[in-house]
Amino acid sequence: MRSLLWYLWIAPYAVLAIVLAVFLRRGLKKQLPLFFSYIVFLIFYCLASVAADRVVVFYHTHPSYIYRWVLVCGLGISALLSFGVIYELVNQTILLGSPLARSLRPVLRGSAAVLVLLTAVASGRMAASGGIEGVMKIFQLLDFSSSVLQVGLLLVLFLFSRMLRISWRGLPVGIALGLGISGCAELSATGLLPVLGPGYYPMIDVLRLGAFHVCVLVWLGYLIFPEQGPKFKGTPPQESDLESWNQELQKMVR
Repeated sequence: MRSLLWYLWIAPYAVLAIVLAVFLRRGLKKQLPLFFSYIVFLIFYCLASVAADRVVVFYHTHPSYIYRWVLVCGLGISALLSFGVIYELVNQTILLGSPLARSLRPVLRGSAAVLVLLTAVASGRMAASGGIEGVMKIFQLLDFSSSVLQVGLLLVLFLFSRMLRISWRGLPVGIALGLGISGCAELSATGLLPVLGPGYYPMIDVLRLGAFHVCVLVWLGYLIFPEQGPKFKGTPPQESDLESWNQELQKMVR
């Protein structure tokens, strides 16, 4: 089990580094800047977690305290960045050229304001108490809310993709699909933790990390096999053909 956990801890981030390289090569940084920031932070977070874990192994003077702070800060920052990615994906899919844009944008801005307020509360609590438990609870709430939004965005795409004319071959939809898979696993883990107890924590970690592994593989697949634009097969029509078609169309209209 420990070997599997180590694999699922390292392998998804190795794939994520490939995702970052392909993402930059295709020049998508300006199109999805928040997603770019998100994957860069996740790679940095993985390196920091591995370094903190090695500190726990080689040193015995308060190492777990450092490791826990790395986990807590990583959880909070990744949750906030994922909210930004969701907002970016909603703009790229649902709100792009949609009549829903005017009504939904104020809701999204209000949600962003609430997130800023929660972050300020977390910072104030950290400064006041200096403890890690209270901050951990707030960041866990942010992470849970982010997972709910990820699953909700995926459901909206499933239910209304035809109505909103959303292509499932587009990269923003692929990113949302990966986040939705990871979010489903996170919500399942949140429900299973209090039911199964501490003895099943490794199995729950396998569920979460395995879902994230699938998530980054989905992202890589959408980047390697991008959506192809419509291609005309055969000989292009001549100007005389277009003129005759135009005349026939006018006759049909009359």
